[in-house]
Formats: sequence, C-alpha cells, structure tokens
Amino acid sequence: MTFDWVTFGFQLVNILVLLAILRRFLFRPVVAVIARRQAETEATLAAAGTARAEAEAEARRARAEAEATAAARHDLLDKARAEAEAARATLLDQARAEAAKIVAEGAAAREREAGAARAEALGRARDLASVIAARAFEAQPPGLSGYVARLTAALDALSPEERSALLGGGHPRLAAPAPLPPADLDAARAAFARFGVTPGTETDPALIAGLEFRSDTGAVRNSLAHDLDRIAEALRDDRAA
Repeated sequence: MTFDWVTFGFQLVNILVLLAILRRFLFRPVVAVIARRQAETEATLAAAGTARAEAEAEARRARAEAEATAAARHDLLDKARAEAEAARATLLDQARAEAAKIVAEGAAAREREAGAARAEALGRARDLASVIAARAFEAQPPGLSGYVARLTAALDALSPEERSALLGGGHPRLAAPAPLPPADLDAARAAFARFGVTPGTETDPALIAGLEFRSDTGAVRNSLAHDLDRIAEALRDDRAA
C-alpha cells in the first residue's frame, strides 16, 4: 500500500478548514453562551449572597430590636409595678390617715356627746336633788314634838295586830340622829305611855333629822333620810311613767 501525500494534504486542509469553521461558528458562540451563563450564575450567586447577608443583618437587627423592645418593656413593667406599689402605699397611708381621722373625730364627737349627756344628767340630778330636798324639808315638822306627834299618828294608823306585833317585838327604842336631851326624851316617852311601852334610845346619824320607833319585829320610819328616799323614789317612778 502506498501513502498518498496529496490526498493526505487535502484531508488535512479539510480538517483545518472544518476546525476553523467549527471554531468560528460553534465553539465561540458556545463558549460565549457558557461564559454568559457562568457570569449570570455568578451574578445570581453574588446577589443571593448579598441578599442572604442583608437578610442575616436584618435578622440581627430584628433580634437586637426585639431584645431592646423586651428590655424596654421589662423596664416599663418594673417602673409601672413600682409606681403602682408606690400609689398603693400612698392610698393605704391616706386611707389609714383618713380612718384614724374619722375614728378620732368619732371619739371626740362621742366624748362631746358623753360630756353633754353627763352635764345634762348632772343638771337633771341637781334639779332632782333640789326638788327632793325642797319637798323633804317642806315635809319636816318644826321640832322634836312634831316628829313625836307624827310618829304616834303613824302608830295609830296601824292595824291593832300590826301595832301589837311591833310594840311587843322586844327591845322597843327611839332612834334619833343625835342623843336626845333628857327633857325631849321624857316628852317622847310620855307620848308613848298610852301604848304601854317605855322605849329606850339609840343614835343613828344616817337619819339626818327625825325620830323613829324600832323594835326587833319592825320599825316606823319618821326621818328626813326616809322622806328623801321616798320622795326620790316617787319622782323616779313619775319620770319612768
């Protein structure tokens, strides 16, 4: 077999022409497209990286703002709680002060009312005492003879049974606020002679004034002290009615 250099040369030229054509019309556009696509891809990746960086920065800012907001809210809540507690304490202090004032005013009012009531009661007591004393003194006889007469009249007013039981009760005696002078004692005993008794004597300063007959079974009241008690009781009954 012989080698044909001419044919080989034509073939080589054809290949070179074909390669030139391919390079001109195929390889360059493809490379350009690939380069353009690669540039677009890199631009897209760069944009994505930028967007991601911006997103991360925005997220960091959002977190920082959220933390700042939470801290501010916490501070506001603490401040609000402190102000509320202070206001509550102030209101409680004011309420306590007002309550203490009301209690003090009430106590003062009650004291004034009690003082007025005491003064009124004292005035009524004085008036009552004056009335009692006036009536009691008006009812007193002028002297011992008057007390003796009133005492014997009281004995006469008793029923025979009551008078007999009283006179015969043992230890008959005349009670006076001070020792009786002999003449007055003799006059009193003479008045009792008709009752068949000779009474002894005893001193009872609580009578104030008067003369009473006493025995172991009873007594006939006939004194200023007894009249005062009787008038006071009657006045109390009248006022109660």
